[in-house]
Amino acid sequence: MENKPVTLKLIAKELKLSISTVSKSLKDYPRIKESTKLRVKELAAQLNFTPDISALRLRDRKSRIIGIILPDLSDHFFTRSIYGMEQLATANGYNIIISQSHDNFEMEVNAAATLLGSRVDGLIVAISKQTSDFNHLDQFEKIGIPVVYYTRNPSFNLNCHKVLGNTHQGCYMATEYLIKRGHKRVAYLGGPKMVNFSHDRFSGYINALKDNNIAFNAEHVAYTDFDEANTLQAIKNLFSDPENGPTALVAFKEKLLFDTIKFLRSIEHPGHKNLECIGFGNDPIIAYLSSPPIASIEENPESLGEQAVDLLVKLISGNISTKDYKKVIVNCNLKIH
Repeated sequence: MENKPVTLKLIAKELKLSISTVSKSLKDYPRIKESTKLRVKELAAQLNFTPDISALRLRDRKSRIIGIILPDLSDHFFTRSIYGMEQLATANGYNIIISQSHDNFEMEVNAAATLLGSRVDGLIVAISKQTSDFNHLDQFEKIGIPVVYYTRNPSFNLNCHKVLGNTHQGCYMATEYLIKRGHKRVAYLGGPKMVNFSHDRFSGYINALKDNNIAFNAEHVAYTDFDEANTLQAIKNLFSDPENGPTALVAFKEKLLFDTIKFLRSIEHPGHKNLECIGFGNDPIIAYLSSPPIASIEENPESLGEQAVDLLVKLISGNISTKDYKKVIVNCNLKIH
């Protein structure tokens, strides 16, 4: 018996059971007697039986692979989300393939083509900041491969499945928290101005000002494409008036806060010591800072990743119709440091 491949057929023969009963026992079918399940599992363990994954894929015509396209794996938000994605994907019997677009549209198109060629069962994508044409992603759905848009809202693509963080709520909480601490001049440093997924944060900022009777000041708002020169210019624009400039800042992500503090210290800006800042991220490095931001907006990326995989698996399995478009929202939390 040692020289024979260990198959369901072999286990069935040894135990004088049908192959179907052995298969169902290993999958814990409720209608199979517990004593039978025990006998099957004990022999399977004794023989070091492992399922033939290739055969399973051929049988159900599934690759058991989920494709994921993310903008930047060096971003702590995305590395945390991958943890949640991988945990739930593995629990559901899927492997994942991760590609990076580096926030470049052409690289996103190429990554999508590669994953399509790899016969993935479904796709999760955080679109690049340049993406406005969705033809390369529509190709998946045209051949029955579901797509879930994740964390970056393709607001002009209404007929789609999406899992998003409630960044409007997060920015509202942060802005209001600073106002309640007595700040009348709260600035907002946003991401790329013309990118649709940055609008929710700005609207949260605006609504918090309005609800707390603080007049909007356009000079207290700046945007950056995230490159070094553009970010530096945005910071200079916000803090060009030392006397009437912002006393508090809400930022699209925490790296922008660190860039701001670094610059203001370098020019010995008179208000840098008292500037209170909040950004999206809750980066672990904050625990090691002697002067951390007063708070962080925790986006719960692990939960976002899990929700994206959960929705995709339901679409793949047919538990949700591909045309029954779902929008899942994960709330943010304000983490006080």
